[in-house]
Amino acid sequence: MDTQKFMNLSALERVELANKMLSEETNDHLKNVASKLGLSESTFSKIMRDNASYQFNKTSKQYDRIMPIEEYKKYLQSGSNENKMEETLQFVAEHLEELKGLLHAHENELILESEIYDPSSKTITRTIQVNESVYQQFSDLYSSRFSHIRLREIYSKCLLDFIKTYQTKKTPEN
Repeated sequence: MDTQKFMNLSALERVELANKMLSEETNDHLKNVASKLGLSESTFSKIMRDNASYQFNKTSKQYDRIMPIEEYKKYLQSGSNENKMEETLQFVAEHLEELKGLLHAHENELILESEIYDPSSKTITRTIQVNESVYQQFSDLYSSRFSHIRLREIYSKCLLDFIKTYQTKKTPEN
């Protein structure tokens, strides 16, 4: 690669290319790569050093990024995934009973489907006959836990649950 093309690369691309070229050398790594790029060894080193704080590591024979202390502090504060996982597990352990309570409360919530409240649907009046003891149990439950919901919504919910539970699913064969 010629010098001009090398200089037109982004900082990261220059480092990646230089490291690739350095890994292919067996001796005089910096000198040989600089020569291939049409640069003197000192000019090549200066370009790489000024190239977003990269420095040659003699042990690995590669350019590594030097991180300023402030940037390193931010990196440490961001924490690793392991730290976040540990923190999450600790939170769950500390609040386990509250979470269980929320899940239990959710299981006992009455969830009304949107079609029950559909403003475009018509409301009809029907008289039904029911077993007295079943109705008494229903009435007691309704008045103790769900009196804030209108009875017609509760009846609609019961009918809708019945339909969803027992209506046969339509299959391509049907």
